[in-house]
Amino acid sequence: MQFGSVLFAGLGIGLLIFIHELGHFLAARLAGVRVEVFSLGFGPRLGGFRWQGTDFRLSLVPFGGFVMVAGQDPSDRRFPPRECLYAKSVGQRMLFWSGGVLMNALFALIVFPLAFRAGVPMLAPVVGAVQKGGAAWEAELQPGDRILAVQGKQVFAFENLSTEIALHGQKSIQLEVQSADGAPRTVNLLPHWNTTDRIYELGILPALKQALLQVEPGGPAAAAGLLDGDEVLSVNGKAAIGQDIDLALLPLLDPTAAPVTLEVRRAGQTIAASVAPIPAKDPAPGRIGVEQIARRIVGIRPGSRLIQGLDLRRGDVILGIDDKPFLSRTLDVARTGPERLKMHLVRDGQLLIADQPATSAERAELVTHLALGVDVLMLQPTPDGAALAAGLQAGDRVESVDGEEVTDIPGLRKFVERKEPTPLKVRVRRLPPNLANFYDPIRRDLPLGDLVELTIQPHHAPAFTLGLTAEVLRLEEEIRAESFGEALRLGTTCSLDLVKQFLVTLKRLATGEVGAKNLGGIIRISQVSYHAAQRGMTWFWYFLALLSVNLAFVNLLPVPVLDGGHLLFLFIEKVKGSPVSTRVLGYSQVVGLVFVLLLVLFVTYNDILRLF
Repeated sequence: MQFGSVLFAGLGIGLLIFIHELGHFLAARLAGVRVEVFSLGFGPRLGGFRWQGTDFRLSLVPFGGFVMVAGQDPSDRRFPPRECLYAKSVGQRMLFWSGGVLMNALFALIVFPLAFRAGVPMLAPVVGAVQKGGAAWEAELQPGDRILAVQGKQVFAFENLSTEIALHGQKSIQLEVQSADGAPRTVNLLPHWNTTDRIYELGILPALKQALLQVEPGGPAAAAGLLDGDEVLSVNGKAAIGQDIDLALLPLLDPTAAPVTLEVRRAGQTIAASVAPIPAKDPAPGRIGVEQIARRIVGIRPGSRLIQGLDLRRGDVILGIDDKPFLSRTLDVARTGPERLKMHLVRDGQLLIADQPATSAERAELVTHLALGVDVLMLQPTPDGAALAAGLQAGDRVESVDGEEVTDIPGLRKFVERKEPTPLKVRVRRLPPNLANFYDPIRRDLPLGDLVELTIQPHHAPAFTLGLTAEVLRLEEEIRAESFGEALRLGTTCSLDLVKQFLVTLKRLATGEVGAKNLGGIIRISQVSYHAAQRGMTWFWYFLALLSVNLAFVNLLPVPVLDGGHLLFLFIEKVKGSPVSTRVLGYSQVVGLVFVLLLVLFVTYNDILRLF
């Protein structure tokens, strides 16, 4: 089935390329240009026929196609000028070079309405998990809230919502929201910049619908009577409903030796099963028992007088609270204290001290109105862990492991989770006991302190398996037009929105407001096409229409070797009254080809990074 979806996706992409070349073929015919070859596929000729001077052929590689016309190269004098492209008027040549773009646009304008008339399943624009500290968290959006509109523009899918936010930039944005109880409200928020993905976002995930089991033959789950496709209702008594699905499934992801009780739905009936885990073939990843300390303020909810008085801002790093070092993942330590709350902060490389009167209720507000994130690899040991036994202290900052520099948790995990249970030589910088020395104005983000060498033996607990996995499905809704006129309106709106999004994306890429790492190439397109094929025929055709508009727009870019580059030179010829010199045209084609090849290499590199 997966092979069939991949093949189907490949044929779909090939169809768009073929449609593009078909546009060039028809435009050449209209302009009176001889078409030497019109090929379905690439590579050596397998067969075909000749008609009206054209070799209609089937080639070895059945992916897309190509068109070869007479006189595309002005130095080619094999045919009479009346049949050659170079001898045609500027308007006729513009028609030829725009033929592929027009055909791709026409394909989208036809397929979009047909898809919407049939019904396209899309992720519902409903809030699922809310990232603490994100823009949605600051605006107090809740799981179950439905986003109706962004800046007055209707939102019909979660993907549509994410795109609108990403391209809006760092400006206040207005959302029309409907709560889970049906009450409407207007929310104004400021999207946050994701430094990793280099994109603006709200900090939400799509809503969840259900979890379906995939059972390994002959495993413990199969022995307990569970089957592929069983819908999980509860795990160990915890209901798998809405955004609780992920939490309910935790015992399935990392099982212990204890039996797991599942309640599933099958063919309308509720079935209970107890699954006894068995030892896994591979050992569990190593653990040393540490948590990363969170000191940087990443989100602030409005409405707290104390926060306003302290003038706390996103990006501030909390060094101490009430003259005590702050070494925790939460602000629970600030719930109690003297009548005035005192904070030692670092902001933009400067040490600040904020001091305000604070009641118990106002102190408690810090926990609900502030969200913390990590800023450096500063750890605290968990009880009974290997790190605590080795002498790790809260606030120790990891600098290297086995002589290699480590700057983040993934880098540390690489050493801890390796299969060989060898001791780790960990070098940490230990904070001085005096809060006044916590901050070095010269090194700024790095605390003072002595280097300490620790030897930590990772603990490898026995691993168990239940012989099953759970696939979590997102909440989808079918977008179906009630009439063909409505379908046509939706299709036209979709096409125009895509063009607008492309233009805004180029602008944001140039200004750095959208990271270039978000660009994808053929690998990414193939992956998305594969998933589109798995989601059903209507969604697959909807995706092909999206891709067709993409192809049309990219080919219109004024880059030599692309259709848009040829159109640019023809426009220059029309203005100056004579063609661009052969030398300029030749050099520009080389530059354009190099640019396109570098772009292909770059986006392919992005795709490979995503794979790993």
